[in-house]
Amino acid sequence: MKGALDVAFDAARTTAQSFSVLVNSTPSGARRDQFNAIMRRVLEQNPGFNGTYSAWEPNAIDGADAAFVNNRAKGSDDSGRYLPYWTRAANGSVAIQPLVEYNSAERHPNGLVKGGWYLGPRTNNQESILGPLPYTVQGKRVFLATMSVPISVGGKFVGVAGADYDLDFLQKLAIKTNGSLFSGKGIVLIVSDTGLIAANSADPTSIGKSAASVDPRWSQLEGIVRSGEAKVLDDAKEANIDVYSPIHLGRSTTPWSVVISVPRALVMAQADTLSATLGSRAISGVVWQLVLGLGVAVAAIFAISIAAARIARPIGECAEFADGIAREQLDQTLHIQQVDEVGTLAESLRKMQGDLKTSITRRAEEQAKSLLVVDTLLTNLGGLSRGDLTVDITTTFAPEFDELKNNFNAALLNLRQLIGAVGESTAGILTGSGEIAQASEDLARRTESNAASLEQTSAAIAQMDNRLKATAVASGQTVARADQAIATVGGGRETADEAVQAMGRVSHSAEGIDSVIEGLDKIAFQTRVLAMNAAVEAGRAGDAGRGFAVVADLVSALAMRAEEEAKRARDQLTVTQTEIVTAVKAVERVDVALANIAGDVDAVHQLLGSMASDSQAQSAAITEISAAINEMDRSTQQNAAMVEETSAAARNLSTEVVSLSEQASQFKVETSAKRVVPQPARSNGKARPTVTGATVEPGGWVRH
Repeated sequence: MKGALDVAFDAARTTAQSFSVLVNSTPSGARRDQFNAIMRRVLEQNPGFNGTYSAWEPNAIDGADAAFVNNRAKGSDDSGRYLPYWTRAANGSVAIQPLVEYNSAERHPNGLVKGGWYLGPRTNNQESILGPLPYTVQGKRVFLATMSVPISVGGKFVGVAGADYDLDFLQKLAIKTNGSLFSGKGIVLIVSDTGLIAANSADPTSIGKSAASVDPRWSQLEGIVRSGEAKVLDDAKEANIDVYSPIHLGRSTTPWSVVISVPRALVMAQADTLSATLGSRAISGVVWQLVLGLGVAVAAIFAISIAAARIARPIGECAEFADGIAREQLDQTLHIQQVDEVGTLAESLRKMQGDLKTSITRRAEEQAKSLLVVDTLLTNLGGLSRGDLTVDITTTFAPEFDELKNNFNAALLNLRQLIGAVGESTAGILTGSGEIAQASEDLARRTESNAASLEQTSAAIAQMDNRLKATAVASGQTVARADQAIATVGGGRETADEAVQAMGRVSHSAEGIDSVIEGLDKIAFQTRVLAMNAAVEAGRAGDAGRGFAVVADLVSALAMRAEEEAKRARDQLTVTQTEIVTAVKAVERVDVALANIAGDVDAVHQLLGSMASDSQAQSAAITEISAAINEMDRSTQQNAAMVEETSAAARNLSTEVVSLSEQASQFKVETSAKRVVPQPARSNGKARPTVTGATVEPGGWVRH
């Protein structure tokens, strides 16, 4: 039993160690398929296994759980986590299904935590054996003993790998073992650390139940099993003798036990038979041996003592032999050759010891094969952990481990090629990152200079914008003044036109005055003629007409004076008319000038209006240009910051590449290659990678 369960632990442990190594060397897209292939192969190579499984933390295997939601063919449930469970049906067919209840802290009716096989290793990072665990496998309800080993990557728990057995094989083993002891009249139990029955030769239906619930005699069984001690309970008050033998499985801290319970009456049957026979003979002999009663009694007592000693001694030897078997002392010799029940017991014990030796030898052979594989893997993985990628497995394995060997060597070859490619690429990346950093810094300086120029340009354009806006305002005011001037010129033209019209009327009036003056001149001439005629008549009248002659002279003088005044008035009127004509012409010239001024002012008005519109349009355009330049300035500032970040990132990349190169150089990919770490060269104050006088060989090593 221990050998079979330890094989499962060894398989789970090897699988866990392989996964912890391969998860860092296998492309993420191929991990689930490769790991599934490994678990299926382990199951196929171990026909005693019921199943193999692995359960991983969310996104721990490849960071792609979302892509595998409900992908049952890959071993994922609705969470997309990697949870494959490879199982074998009764007909030998192998199938995959997602694990269930892995995160459940609820308990089965028998007290086992449903997800204990996963939650236990996740909590304490230790190997675990859990059972009897009720589980549905390919539609069939079975009880399992499941062995789980934690998987760690970088010292961090990422999941478990495990294998399990259908406890039916333990039941068969218990029945077989019991059949070899006392003709099957005893009971053989296999119990877990929690006191649950994993096998019961007397009652297969009790599997999965508490031993104490099956028989009150086993109420102290759980405490004895948990203590992990070998113990024999031989209480005269009890009908049975119980022998406890602990089984430490894998590296778990929870031992199981084999309990052999044999009826006391069966063990002591021969002694009781002999005692009863001797007693009967003693009673019948009393009748005819009264005389010798005392002597016979003494003899009988002596004979019983000798017989009891002869009976007790071999039974004690058998008990001691059985206790040695319980302590795994399989090199004992039992020298009892009696042809009775004690002899039968002795023979059964010898046969049990021989079977155990054979089983242990077979298990030792299997373990030797497994240990060879494990030791080789541990040695090579140790070399791998030190960076030696030339540790191919050359040891000859058993045929069932050839695929593991081939997969390990193939993975190692891929890792060598990968590290080699990394070594070849780091120098180029280092050079490129240095050049990128230098170019980024040059670009940053130019960008900063452009940003300063743009800032100055923005300020100048802002001043132009302000001046154009002021010009546009002044142009608007000038247009308003021009409008006022046009209105004033128009009023002047109207006034001049009125003056021309008034002068025309004056000229026309002057013409009327001239007619009046001419009429007055004619009146004065006629008056003077009349005065002359009156003087003539007065002269003719003599003294009587002397006074009339004086009047006539005066009238003649007045007429002459009137003629003179009329002449002066005509002369003055002529001058006035001449002046009026001159004034009219001057006013007409003023009107023409005013018309020209009005035309010029209108042209100026149009020009100023156009200038104002242009200034406003230019102001709006310059405002947009200013906004665009400001936006360019902000973008340039942002670009400068981004370029600086790019430069810093490039420098960081250069540092990281140097670190990567140093780490890659820790790996040995060729037996004679030298390891050279590319160093950053200094150029313009910045690090640039360079390797001088060296040739990059295939595999990433630099050979001088």
